[in-house]
Amino acid sequence: MRALALHGLPTSERLWERLELPGDWQLQAPPVPGLSADGTPSDWRLSQCASQLQHHAQDADVLIGHDLGGVLCAMLAKPGQRVVLSGTALGLYWWAIRATALPGLQRWFYQRHGGRHFLSQGASAPHRESLLEAFADHGEGWPDRMRTIAKAMQPPKGLAQRLQACDVQLIWGQQDPWYPRLVAQSLRRSTGGTLHWLPCGHFAPWECPEDFSRRLLATD
Repeated sequence: MRALALHGLPTSERLWERLELPGDWQLQAPPVPGLSADGTPSDWRLSQCASQLQHHAQDADVLIGHDLGGVLCAMLAKPGQRVVLSGTALGLYWWAIRATALPGLQRWFYQRHGGRHFLSQGASAPHRESLLEAFADHGEGWPDRMRTIAKAMQPPKGLAQRLQACDVQLIWGQQDPWYPRLVAQSLRRSTGGTLHWLPCGHFAPWECPEDFSRRLLATD
């Protein structure tokens, strides 16, 4: 089984390192362009990011996406392909994310916290320290780089409807404060997918790796 796993903002490819998958699974988890310590181009665009990941997705049996990575998986998915999404959105939600890049709001969301607030408040208490240790440092100029990415988060229209031609599975944290139940339930309706709840916050693959892996391997 060939799987492509794409992380979101502000995590990294390490988000998937706790998953427990059998030996016949080949999990590819590349860094999402623009989110690693290598830097973020000032003209970063979602469509260009998806194009750079296209070759990874072509032969994958399963696409697994979290947060921004979920949007990218939806953009890369082919009819009939299995798509697993966690803590993401495919519609108007991203208008609010783009708003955080506005001059006044960006000081709070990016300059002041640099993603640390998103990490610590998005997770259940036992995992906050490990998330900050793993994902708080993304290299020089990270707050400005986050703002650049947020400004460009304008997914193509109709992504959720396109996924109706795929086998969609949603694996969601019950206590996710950033993408709450309403978002998950709306995505379930618009994609026609199945929704499974895990006892955690926003970072389900990190907080509940055993349960996430079990749901990933399930065929129902």
